[in-house]
Amino acid sequence: MSRYCQPGQPDLFKLNDTTIGVLRLGEGKGRAHQYTFGLDAVVNELSVNVWKELTPETVNECDIALCSLCSTNDVLELITALDERPKSRLIIGGFGATPFPAWRHLCHRIAFGRAEGAVDKCVLDESPLPWCYDCDRDPELWQQYIIRQTRYLLEGESAVGCDAACTFCQYKRVRRLFGHRYTRTGRGHHFIEDRWKHLQQRSGHQTTALDGWSEDTRKRVNKPVTDEEIVDKLSRMLRDPSIVKTICIKCFMVVGYPWETEASVLEDIRHMTDVLSRVSPGPHNGRIFLMFLVTPFSPEPLTPMEDDRADIYTNWPSIMRQDSLRCVFDAPHLNAYILPQVNGPLTLYKRVAVNRLHDINKLRGVARAKTIDDALAIGGDIWRYGAGDRVSHLLRCEQAQETDARPCKPAMIW
Repeated sequence: MSRYCQPGQPDLFKLNDTTIGVLRLGEGKGRAHQYTFGLDAVVNELSVNVWKELTPETVNECDIALCSLCSTNDVLELITALDERPKSRLIIGGFGATPFPAWRHLCHRIAFGRAEGAVDKCVLDESPLPWCYDCDRDPELWQQYIIRQTRYLLEGESAVGCDAACTFCQYKRVRRLFGHRYTRTGRGHHFIEDRWKHLQQRSGHQTTALDGWSEDTRKRVNKPVTDEEIVDKLSRMLRDPSIVKTICIKCFMVVGYPWETEASVLEDIRHMTDVLSRVSPGPHNGRIFLMFLVTPFSPEPLTPMEDDRADIYTNWPSIMRQDSLRCVFDAPHLNAYILPQVNGPLTLYKRVAVNRLHDINKLRGVARAKTIDDALAIGGDIWRYGAGDRVSHLLRCEQAQETDARPCKPAMIW
């Protein structure tokens, strides 16, 4: 099976003695995307053909069903689509599988982390694995499981993981850096400009993150980018003689940290306007479009900030869409503005619920809630500091001495 194709094209060199399909979620809602980069790689490594697409209604038409959860939205789709565990052996993986206690009984096996070099063991064999949770073996969650780390890179990957230490970011906590991080690749997951200092002096589209409007906030979350570094980087890019066209930079920005208020954020944005006003134009008519993609802070599992509160009472979409804020700075050489796509209180509360609610009935109720008040009536004050449940005692990152050596060959993130 070639990469990125849909199930249905059998490989003549693979077996057909077990019927395996891919479970798709979110049909009709624009989110039927479960055939992911990582799951595609899992399918390629399997020694048995995967030839069928499954829905929640047809999930029992195969011996084994594979499902990749990439986000909290995927988790909510899963728990509202399945009332009980399928008769087919349902195996779930993906980055979104971390907060698993509430819905563990809906599947047979959950794989945490990377699966390269062990896909057949994970999918076709039912023997216990330290990085796989089996509901029938541990229904009461007495054991601790590891998040399996990278053995080798997939074709097209330049790196996996992160060498930063941002206190709010789960990705860093569950994926150690593997590979050469800042190398451009043509396919797959590649990380180039995700840290401010690694923005490249070239035209075209780039992606980075500041994750705090003020220098003080960035320092508090261990992302120490100073105002001066922002000015210096953008000015250098505009002075580069090769920059004669437009540079488009999408910059991720977090708001709603526990120490922030609407007033403090507005003041920080005004200060950012002053900072950007110090960026010098270049001599070659180059121009930078700096697009801030704002996301409300969410206390993520397994991070140093997992116990912090989430600000569900500030309507950040309304604030960020004010006409006075949309354009942070405007000049011929630099235009900075806030993108309108900002998650609201209900979306944030549902994310916190997925991470902190271990009661499937309550979580289903929150998933179906149409307003923040409806969600609060079901899930309660899980948004507060220290409230709700945790997976920290159930999962830990695999250590170097626990990994097994493997030759360099394609790998996958499930």
